[in-house]
Amino acid sequence: MLEEIFSNSALNIVYGIVLLISFIFAIVSLLGAELGDAVDIDSDIDADSDLDFVNISPFALAMFGAAFGVTGLITSVALGMGPLASLIISFIAGIIIGFVTQYLFLKVLSPTKSSHYSLAEDAVGRNAQVIVTVPVDGIGTIAFDNVSGRVTLGARSITGKAIPTGQPVRIDDVTGRVALVRPLLDKTSPK
Repeated sequence: MLEEIFSNSALNIVYGIVLLISFIFAIVSLLGAELGDAVDIDSDIDADSDLDFVNISPFALAMFGAAFGVTGLITSVALGMGPLASLIISFIAGIIIGFVTQYLFLKVLSPTKSSHYSLAEDAVGRNAQVIVTVPVDGIGTIAFDNVSGRVTLGARSITGKAIPTGQPVRIDDVTGRVALVRPLLDKTSPK
C-alpha cells in the first residue's frame, strides 16, 4: 500500500490534483474578494484585543499548493527523481513560494487595506446618512462609505431629537456598534 502511494505514477496524480485544487482555490480566493466587495457583505464582527493573530492569505496557501504541485511534476516527470527526493524538493519549493507570497501580501497589499481597522477612529467626524429613523429615546441606523465598503451602524441622537430617514448626520462618537450622531444642519454641531 505504502509503496503504491509513493510510486511515481501515484505521486504524479497527487501532484496534479494538488496543482488543480490550488489553481481553483486561487481563482475562488481572488474572485471571492471581489464578489464580497460587490455584494456588500457586512459581517458585523467587531473584536479588539491585544492578541495579534497572523492572517495567512488564502492566496498564499494556494501558491504553496501550486508550487508544490508544479515542482513535484517537474522533479518527478521531467527530471526523473525518485519519490522521496521529489517530495522533499516540492515541499521546500512550496514553503518558499508560500512564504514569499505571504510576505508580499503583508507588506504590499495589507497596508492598502489594513486588517487592523478601528471603527471608532474611522467613523468619528464622518458624515453619514440616516437609513432607519433615529427615535428620541431609541436606536436607528446610519450608513456611510469608507475604503472597505459601506458601513452601517446603530445610531442615537446626541441632540435628544428624532432624526428622520434620509437626513445627513455627523458622527460625534462610537461605542461598540452604536454611533452618537447629530444632524448636519444642527447649529450646535462643532465645526
